[in-house]
Amino acid sequence: MKKILILGGTGFVGRILTEELIKSGSSPVLFNRGIRNAGIFPELRKFKGDRLKIEDIKQIAYESWDVVIDFSCMFPDNLDGITDMLMGKAGRYIFVSTASVYPMDDPAKWIDPVNEDAETLPCTAEQRKDPDVLATYGQKKAECERDLLEKDWLDSIIFRPALIYGWYDPTDRFYYWLWRVQTQNEILIHPGNDKLTNTYSEDFAKLIQTAIDIDKHEKIYNAVTHSPVTIKEYLDITCRLLKKTPKFVELSTEFLEENKVQPWGDLPMWLGGMNLVLDNSKVLKDFPVKFQSFEESVKGCIDYYSALGWKEPAYGISPAKERELIEKSPKNQ
Repeated sequence: MKKILILGGTGFVGRILTEELIKSGSSPVLFNRGIRNAGIFPELRKFKGDRLKIEDIKQIAYESWDVVIDFSCMFPDNLDGITDMLMGKAGRYIFVSTASVYPMDDPAKWIDPVNEDAETLPCTAEQRKDPDVLATYGQKKAECERDLLEKDWLDSIIFRPALIYGWYDPTDRFYYWLWRVQTQNEILIHPGNDKLTNTYSEDFAKLIQTAIDIDKHEKIYNAVTHSPVTIKEYLDITCRLLKKTPKFVELSTEFLEENKVQPWGDLPMWLGGMNLVLDNSKVLKDFPVKFQSFEESVKGCIDYYSALGWKEPAYGISPAKERELIEKSPKNQ
């Protein structure tokens, strides 16, 4: 049985992966701050610490690991320090990156599905050390990838997921639309047919689990788990599965901009007129993993949120603001 260290492991995909490893008979070791879901996995060995503190991270360097799975890295210097500390002590390093390493501000670059050879964001010396994680998230992750690839002594696998959704999702970005179909009679939607590929949490955990033992692999993989869909297709599937028939109120881009409705932040998964489709042909070719269809994943999410009682999502515009915009729309004048 391989000796596995997980940096993270109690939050989102890391939690699912840890559960699956336990079911398969493994006993991964966890390193995290002990803040998120601190009481789970009492049967596992754990290191408690902050990965940004050298004295804390030294705890893991006294041992050797067959596989290290890194869910929580945000800073290139931190990744450098940890991997250098593990030189000769880590057999494989699986790094969870992000689709945000690709430039998101140029729709022309997303006309066709983006593959792993596409350009990634540069990262300045200032951005590399910027303590604001969200402001330079994509740049930092791209730099982490470059740093990891330079370590030719380390057997590394880098996964680039898109929006991750499913069990244990703390963001509510995907759930925003499920909740509205379940609870609202009218739903404000954006115009257009932007296409997306996302990453289902259960399938992503399955992919990472497969990466623990796979013999031959490339260094970088787009980790999206379904074929491209539009928001309208997502909503149609959700309506069918929930047996709901809400009215969709489609408002123009101009109206949404005039009323300061922001793509993604206010209306999740609306990209303001561009696609966000990653080519996952490489991961499908190299990994013996069968991903669920998009509809199957939506059904899994519905089951999960039904068990939780359909709480109002924290992400996106509020139902009151949505109602205000619908009543203010030209169609209601």
